[in-house]
Amino acid sequence: MSKSQQQEKIISFFLYSGLVFGLLYVYFAQERLYSSMTNGSIALGPEKFLRIFSVICIFITTFLSIFSSRGKYAVSIFFSYSILLLTITLNYAVSGADFSDMAQFMSNRGIGTWICLGVIFVGHHNKRYETFKKFALFSAIFISGLCIYNFFDFGVGLWRGQALSKYRVYATNMVWIAPYVFLILKNNNEFKWARVFVLFMGVLMALITQTRSFLLIYVLTLLFDFFNTKKKGSYLIPLFTGVLGFVYLVLNTSIFKQSLDLLINRGTNDTRSEQLHVFLNQLNFIDLVTGRGHFAYYQLGNEVWTAVDNQWLYLLWWGGLIPFLCYFFLAFVAPIILILKGNLDYETRVECFVLVLWVLGLTGLAIYSTMSVEFFFFTMSIVLGRVLYKFSLSKTQ
Repeated sequence: MSKSQQQEKIISFFLYSGLVFGLLYVYFAQERLYSSMTNGSIALGPEKFLRIFSVICIFITTFLSIFSSRGKYAVSIFFSYSILLLTITLNYAVSGADFSDMAQFMSNRGIGTWICLGVIFVGHHNKRYETFKKFALFSAIFISGLCIYNFFDFGVGLWRGQALSKYRVYATNMVWIAPYVFLILKNNNEFKWARVFVLFMGVLMALITQTRSFLLIYVLTLLFDFFNTKKKGSYLIPLFTGVLGFVYLVLNTSIFKQSLDLLINRGTNDTRSEQLHVFLNQLNFIDLVTGRGHFAYYQLGNEVWTAVDNQWLYLLWWGGLIPFLCYFFLAFVAPIILILKGNLDYETRVECFVLVLWVLGLTGLAIYSTMSVEFFFFTMSIVLGRVLYKFSLSKTQ
């Protein structure tokens, strides 16, 4: 085994160790949310080591992969990531955040999140990426199993807050894993029914949590799948049958019918305009250039808020213009340039489509989604890394 092969094997070990620890932590993150919403407790027990090990492994993966991927990515990719990380670090230091406080360091305004973005540099390795596809399927089935366990143990709750307390973390992770798994395995007959099951569970979780934006993402996923099917007539029959079966299940199962009723009631409610209006009124030009720093906040009525349901505005607000532009180039501009070149194979079309969903999701289309040290951010960064690798290849051709 050559030295480069040994390096890639070590990188894969740390990458999948970090992903496995992160996946296991999804269960504890959901239980922590439930504890927080029911009794106000957010204390972490021994399960905190799962997150610590996950992030440490991703850190090591990032550092190793940056060196091993030299020459495989365009200079613009390395430059954007480096400048993003540098400016976030300066922002963190200048705003007075504590480098020894891991809660601050690992927050979505912390340095840790943006170091983890460096897993984009693992995407050049073909064999590793093939393994990632199977791991994504396993992850979706694992989270689906946790969700099914909650069905029997908890039900779906009598009101939306109860549903969110038991399913929000699962639903948020699934909305970024299920569409990718469903689409990327389309031509793999071995996993034909598994991918359908994963999408079904994703839709079910979106229904239970009464999350309109998640359901819209699944509708867009089905439309993409339909337009990438050659025999559209034969596609419509099982799809129509599946939709009828799903509707029958919802209407004839009291817990799901209740969720549907609540979702319909929410359908016409505007839940974000007021927040965005108040937030935008408290911005100024200097904030958007320099960023307001780690401890940025704004006033919403009598409450102090530190977040907003638009992650692009949020990053621009606390991080400043440079980190915003760097991440926007990586997550949107480079993939769009690749799309515009045309002649993409199906796998690349799927990856670019999922990234478009991610960019839309960060605008508020998928609430609870953000750049963070959450499991779904790691998976999306790996998909992004694969697209950025293909973008880099296209620059040399």
